[in-house]
Amino acid sequence: MIRIQAQPRAGGESRLAGIQMAMLTLRCMEHYRDVAGDHDSALIMLAVVAISAERLTRGGLADELRTLETPLPPEYIGTCNVSSIAVATGFNRETARRHVNRLIERQVLQRGPDGTIGFTAGYMQSGQIAELLQVQLDTLGRSVTEFVRMGAMTATEE
Repeated sequence: MIRIQAQPRAGGESRLAGIQMAMLTLRCMEHYRDVAGDHDSALIMLAVVAISAERLTRGGLADELRTLETPLPPEYIGTCNVSSIAVATGFNRETARRHVNRLIERQVLQRGPDGTIGFTAGYMQSGQIAELLQVQLDTLGRSVTEFVRMGAMTATEE
């Protein structure tokens, strides 16, 4: 197993590490925008994922549910609403609602009977999402390699 660790003050390369981080963030947002259609919709979609699924990162997820190919049962998904999306994105509530409604019209998101917001059934299983994840992981890998090369991070085998 390889352990990646940030160096204190980016190993004296804080300027270059900061530029590399900005480039990584921008590339990732470009990839999300390609799927979502625009940056605002990408932020909305990211907020829905983070709000409704963050608790899954704390462990206890069955092996068969760890892949995007398997839909999550509703009881695994946390609640997400327009107000929480607005807070997460920094949009005012009306702007968030407008963007959510556009994504509902495009059948990316759906509104539950209780007003909660989530992805439409099968959306996360689409090949487009799997491709996006692979592109994002490749981009992250290249950036981590660059951080290690510049000394802002170290890689050690455990």
